[in-house]
Amino acid sequence: MVALDLTISMLALIVVVFSLGLWSGVQGAAQAPCYFVFGDSLVDNGNNNQLQSLGRADYLTYGIDFPGGPLGRFSNGKTTFDAIDYPYTRNNTG
Repeated sequence: MVALDLTISMLALIVVVFSLGLWSGVQGAAQAPCYFVFGDSLVDNGNNNQLQSLGRADYLTYGIDFPGGPLGRFSNGKTTFDAIDYPYTRNNTG
């Protein structure tokens, strides 16, 4: 009896998953050519000079190649997503 219940449950699950795969879902407009992402430290590394925090970036080696020294940012203007996006945009940015 338990095996029959399990078989019926698995068959129902397979039917539902297959049905969802065939259903096209929402028909949206064309995708935007870019993304706007705010607030995540991977894409917006911000300035933390005025914050009371253990994670500070206002000393060497952060910003070592900027004129005037460290800026209080954990990068030199590039973020993780700039590195990921580079192969796709290098012809567009000169």
